[in-house]
Amino acid sequence: MSGIKKKERALLMSICMSEKVPVALGEELLRTAETFAYETQSAASRIKQYDDLIDYHFAKKNG
Repeated sequence: MSGIKKKERALLMSICMSEKVPVALGEELLRTAETFAYETQSAASRIKQYDDLIDYHFAKKNG
């Protein structure tokens, strides 16, 4: 497993633990979201949605 994948998995596990969501469900949700995002939206739209999602979570954490 590459270093990036290990970091990604560790981050996912920490988020899932803090939100009390099973890790397998978190992984499935990410795969599903990526699939639908790439199938139905333009690259610019995906980037904006990812930025909005990141901003939302940082605001929630720091808020």
